[in-house]
Amino acid sequence: MSHPEQETPQDLAAAYALGALSPEEARRFEAFLAGSPEAQHEVAEYSDVAALLALGGPEAAPSPDLRERVLSRMRAPSVRHAAPPRRSSAPWGALAAGLVAAVGLGFGYVQLREVRDLRAELSRTMRRLTETSELLTAREATLNAIFEPGVQMFQLTASGDPEPLIQLFWDRERHRAIVHGFKLESVPAGRAYQLWFIKDGTPVPSVTFKPEPTGHVRVEQIPVPADGEVSAAAVTVEPESGSRQPTSPILLVGPLKRS
Repeated sequence: MSHPEQETPQDLAAAYALGALSPEEARRFEAFLAGSPEAQHEVAEYSDVAALLALGGPEAAPSPDLRERVLSRMRAPSVRHAAPPRRSSAPWGALAAGLVAAVGLGFGYVQLREVRDLRAELSRTMRRLTETSELLTAREATLNAIFEPGVQMFQLTASGDPEPLIQLFWDRERHRAIVHGFKLESVPAGRAYQLWFIKDGTPVPSVTFKPEPTGHVRVEQIPVPADGEVSAAAVTVEPESGSRQPTSPILLVGPLKRS
């Protein structure tokens, strides 16, 4: 490259700001720069553009081929005339560099958005997998409990009607029960189904529950009275917090006889 005094400030300033000068050329230009306010102004403008390019990141930077073509145009010798004075090309150089920066930043933004979308989708997938795993684990535990030795199944129905239906699995050894309900109707706000055990002819309050929108319900680890004779189970609709005595007609009922 020629001595700084033989090049225009615009050409050398752009190459200097982009780091395209060799160490020797940079030292010579810096010596020239110290005494040239015009060159200092040009370097400041191109440094701002170089900073914008840096924001685009390595993935968003212009290709080496494009950079080399821009620098080649900067290094190309210019034709000088005594008169009229040559109009500064700094605005056009700044515009070209700005367009390169905009393209780089645009690619960076698109890539960042794609990464965020992929992360969001991965998070949703992981959440679904976790929920499915928890559901399968719960079902496996329920099946293991149902098939324990000594567990009996009983059905609670509405006056002999097969639907809706509640299956009650009673583990007599542990005095625990599991309730599976099917096709149960929804209940009004503030109300819930309540399970009752009939012990020695008297209803004993147990858990309250609400079915899912599908009409299904599963309640586990229900305590069963250990003393006295438990002969039946029934279901009524009660306040959501439960009742000490039934306050509505029996909807589902079934005997709990030993096999």
